[in-house]
Order: sequence, then structure tokens, then C-alpha cells
Amino acid sequence: MQLPEGFTNETAVALERNDAETVRLLVGDDVLLKINDEQYSSCWDSLYQACPWATVYQSIAFVSAWYEIYATTYQPILVEQVRAGKLVGVFALAQDTKGHIIGAGDSQAEYQVWLATTHDSTSFLQAALLELYRLFPKSSIRLKYLPYNTPLQGLMATHFWKKHCLLKAYSQPLMVVNDESLSLELKKKNKREKLNRLKRLGHLTFEQITDSAVFQGLLDELATQYDFRKGATVNLTPFKDDTLKKRFIMTLFERKLLHVSVLKLNDAVIASNAGAAGRGWLHLQGFNTHSPIHAKYSPGILQFLMLGKHLVNSEIKVFDLTPGGDAYKENLATDLVEAHILYVGTAYSRWRKRLKDGCSTYLKSRLTKAGIQQSTLKLIKKQAQLFQEKIRLLRKRDPSALLHSLFPRARHAKSSQTYFIAFTAPDLLPPSLLAVERDSLEALLSFEAAGGWQTRWEFLGEAMRRLEAGEHCYTWRREGRLLCCAWLSPAPGQAGATLRGIYCHPGGRAGLSSFLRTAAGQVAREEGHGQVLAVAEGTATRRALEAAGFEKV
Repeated sequence: MQLPEGFTNETAVALERNDAETVRLLVGDDVLLKINDEQYSSCWDSLYQACPWATVYQSIAFVSAWYEIYATTYQPILVEQVRAGKLVGVFALAQDTKGHIIGAGDSQAEYQVWLATTHDSTSFLQAALLELYRLFPKSSIRLKYLPYNTPLQGLMATHFWKKHCLLKAYSQPLMVVNDESLSLELKKKNKREKLNRLKRLGHLTFEQITDSAVFQGLLDELATQYDFRKGATVNLTPFKDDTLKKRFIMTLFERKLLHVSVLKLNDAVIASNAGAAGRGWLHLQGFNTHSPIHAKYSPGILQFLMLGKHLVNSEIKVFDLTPGGDAYKENLATDLVEAHILYVGTAYSRWRKRLKDGCSTYLKSRLTKAGIQQSTLKLIKKQAQLFQEKIRLLRKRDPSALLHSLFPRARHAKSSQTYFIAFTAPDLLPPSLLAVERDSLEALLSFEAAGGWQTRWEFLGEAMRRLEAGEHCYTWRREGRLLCCAWLSPAPGQAGATLRGIYCHPGGRAGLSSFLRTAAGQVAREEGHGQVLAVAEGTATRRALEAAGFEKV
């Protein structure tokens, strides 16, 4: 990035207006030492309270927690401005493993912005960006998102910064807390019916979690629900992939920066929301979950509305649904504002990014005019990503396994075959030494792509669809790996229940027959059926069923 005319590298090193005003940039351990100073933290907090566009993600409590917990993953960067001994500007940033500069918190901070007064905002930001250039000349800066009321006119009015900055606007839906409108929403026919159906299933309660021990006891379950849905929909498992995330979430809760609420049915969590809260706002960003088993009742939407009702008598006046374009957010919103992503880089990189974004927008527009919906475009993108994953699977497999998969008919000449097993006294069946679980999301998340072409994304997507359709899964895992899985579904026109979609990891083949016998026994006890059916697809499954005592129908 070139410096504007009149600036030299020497000038950028200090950026001192006079002896009483200095912009300084700190990196690494120097940042950690600074934020742990009690007096400095107090000055930061005063500036945070005075900054009109600040969010909870810029509070010293949030930033220091993230810096300390993720110090080995990100390099902390802090730009400060001091005038006459008073802190008048703070910009909390970090450098990721790819060398990019992002706001402190990265994806766990929904809003990333500098702290200053309105009067000092533009001058501090420009000075801070020049300091960042001096130390990180090859690094781009990306802030996602800037709050809706961030002052940007001064920055974008400067010719130099217009050449190096790119702003992109996004709709930010808000739910302004209002008891009357929320009550009316909950009384609408479809929501009232779903609430009543849930209540007929048992005791339905909404709770805010305020005790650390209670939240600690729930966190594993909530993380599993969150990872399962994310894995099924977008192929991400945030808690499983980030071993520090639970510690960070607990720290936010203990510092009273996290608002946690749950919707329970008979003491089982069927929906939850954990969002950062501060300055009268609750932000959806954090994590929210719902049980796929109860998906037909829309527990997530009901939980959001009940949360809104709960907030009526609290200090929180706005439930920020955050940018993202999700339909449910638009439906829940009472107001819309505009947030931005700010990109800062060289004039060339800014041009390239603008060209890429422009081409993407134009292509989407043309496809939409041609009658291709956004949902179709998302499906095409997903298929392309799945193809890349399958190519990676291909590279890991040996030639014999490849031929085995390319010619499935060679593995079994016959089509699927239905088997049955009869239990004369299901209630008297002895317990098995094989630990088979029912409807365990944690077990499903332990799936590993091995010996087949099915990716984790496809497996979890299918599992979510089956659970939402009312099926039940029986699983066997060992040492954190899913070995066997079978799905219980009704058997149209036949007596008994049916096990379908039988999956076996190569490491579980020796125990497949024991698993099937045990799962069938559990189905007989739990469902009250004297006969359990099973659909086999493949020679190995047929042999395992026969070894388990099943007979052909």
C-alpha cells in the first residue's frame, strides 16, 4: 500500500502530532501486558462507554478474554491513541495464521470496529491504518461487520482511502422488544398450534440460565446440538474443530457477557440461545440450537419469541438478529438497519476484490432473471463442494477399494433383501454387552468417511432429515468413532418395526452382527414389537443379519 502524498515512512513510524498525542501500535505479549493493567482497563472501559457505535465485542472484558484464550492461534494487535495522558482511541485487532488482519474475536465477534469519540473517529482510524501498513505492509484488513451507526463518511471521503478501502452493505434485522407485538406473534394460529402440541407431549418450560455450574452442565449437550445442525447444513462443526471454544464461551458467561436461555420439554433441551449481550442489546451471534427430533414444532422460532417476551422486563431492549440473509430473521424482525464489511488493502487487491464481488453479483442477477432461484444456486454450490470432498476421499483410497466402489453391482448381485427376527418375550431379553445408543447426536457426529463415497456432510445431512421425519437411530461407537448405525422407521403394510439404512465402518465389521442383534432387541423392548424387520443392501449386511439370527421374509 502506498502512503498518501506528503507522508513518509519516518512520519508513519511515530505519527505524533505533538508531545502530548501519539498513536502507537502494540503486538503480541505487549498487548497482553497492556490489557491486564488495571488502570488501562479502566481507561478502555470509559472510552467504550463513551463510544456511540461500540458493541459488547469491543468491551475490555470480551477482547481480553479472546486475546488470552486464543493467544497461541492469533497474534494480538492493538492500536491506541493517547492525548494528554487520556486514552482517546483503541483498535483491537489480530493477525490470523494466513497473515490477514481481522477484528479481535474473529468470527466469534459479530461486530469489529474501533473505539473513539465521534470527533476523533476519522483521524484516529486513518492514523491507525497507516500504523498497520508500516508494520504489516503485505497484510489486508477485513472487519466483519461494522455496526450500523459507525461513522464512515470521513474515511471514504478521502481520495487515498477510497482507492484502498472497499465497503459492502448488508441488511441487519432487529427485533425491538415489545410485549404486545410478541404476544400477538405467539398467538398466531401456526405458532399457537405448535406450542399446544409440545405441551401435550409433556412439561414445556422456558428458562434463562444464570448459574455457571448449571450452564457448564448443559454446555456439552448444547455444543453437540449446534455442531450437528451446522455439520448437516454447512459442513462445519465449530465446537469439535475448535478445542478452545467451550473455554471461551464459559469465560464470557462468567464475565456476564453471555445471555443463555433454553426451551425444555420434560427437562430435555429442545432449543437454546447463547448470545453476547451488553449496552442494552442481545446479539444472536454466539450459538443457538434446536433438537432435530422436535423440528416439526419449530422449537427454535418459538424459543426466539419466548426469549423476546422474557426480555421485556430486562435491561435489554433490542434483540439483534444479525446480518446473514436468513428468512427466519427477516420474519422475526421489527426493524432493519444496515451494517458493513470493510476491506482495506493495496489499490490492486482492492480492485481485484471489487471485480470479483461485482462479477458474482452480476452472475447471480442474470441467473435470477433467467428463472434460477437462490436455493438452486446454493444447491449447485453445495454439489461443487461435495465433488471436491469426494476427490479428496479418492486420493486417500487404494486402487482396489476404488474399483470396489465404482462397481457396486459386483459386490452384490441381488437388490435389497428384507429380513425379520422374532422375540417371544421382548421385556425379558438379556442386556447386551454391546453399548448401543438411541438418538445420540454425539454418536452421529463421530462419523468418519471410510470405505465408501459418502462424506460426513452427506451423512449428517441424511441423519438430520431422518430425525426430522420421525425416525430413530441406533448407533454403536468406540474410541470416538462411529462403527455402526441403523435407522428405525415404520414398516408400511407389515407388522413390526423396520431397521433401514444400515451403516458399518470398516473397523466395526467384526461386530456388525452383534450390533444388529442388540439394536433389534432394544427396538423390541422400546417399541413393544415381537417382530423386528431389517432391510439389507449388500452381501456383508445380509451375512451379518443371518449371523445375528434374522431370517428372510
